[in-house]
Amino acid sequence: MTIPYSISKSALQTHQHKLDHLSHNIANVNTTGFKKKDSNFTELLHNAVTNQDVRLSENAEASLNAGVRMSSSKDSFTQGALSHTGETLHMAVGGNGFFGVRNMDNELLLTRDGAFQINDQGQIVSDRGHSLEMELDIPVEQWDRQSLTISDTGEILTSINGETAVAGTIPLYLPPHSTAIESAGGNTYRVMEGVNLIDSINAPENFGSVMSGYLEESTVDLAQSLTEMMLSQRAYSLNAQVMQSTDEIHSLINQFT
Repeated sequence: MTIPYSISKSALQTHQHKLDHLSHNIANVNTTGFKKKDSNFTELLHNAVTNQDVRLSENAEASLNAGVRMSSSKDSFTQGALSHTGETLHMAVGGNGFFGVRNMDNELLLTRDGAFQINDQGQIVSDRGHSLEMELDIPVEQWDRQSLTISDTGEILTSINGETAVAGTIPLYLPPHSTAIESAGGNTYRVMEGVNLIDSINAPENFGSVMSGYLEESTVDLAQSLTEMMLSQRAYSLNAQVMQSTDEIHSLINQFT
């Protein structure tokens, strides 16, 4: 494959990946606790251009790169805006940390989506049915839901026989580094095999606070995402035109050979 074809092909593939990520971000602009995905590009290997290739002016340095590729695509774990709901079991993390939830396979997943509720089985679950990971001292069915409060350290407080008691604790979790988790879908993250999580019970100084009655909004900036999408669509279209023009030039050359 000639260099012009290769450059256009790499650009088309890269912008297609970026458009896919932007579409995913825009679709989740109203998803609680969603973290946008950022994409970064890098140039491929540069090939030096010499006087044997083209006529160059004195002391001129020229090179031709082999295209572009996506160098990284990762979630941006910045703090999202907080919205007040007034629901006790609606929780947001103010600062560092993730809630732990268990899926149907009892696998521990991490999430910033704190829209929890008590289901018919007396379990605290997310909107997706994942059960909240917590340490219980008093069974949920014995809680006085009217007096239920959650402290900024994750302690669940309820009234038992007229006295305030600690019913349990909601721990927060952190991976040792950002590459220790991967997206598991459904606004959750899977912990890589062999990774030991840090928790707020044993290392509270590493974590933010649990904010009861609030939910964290998506970190997607809709205006910025739409602008980036238009730029990527334009770049994709231009590279498609370059590939078409290259094909027409080669067809013309073949007619004279």
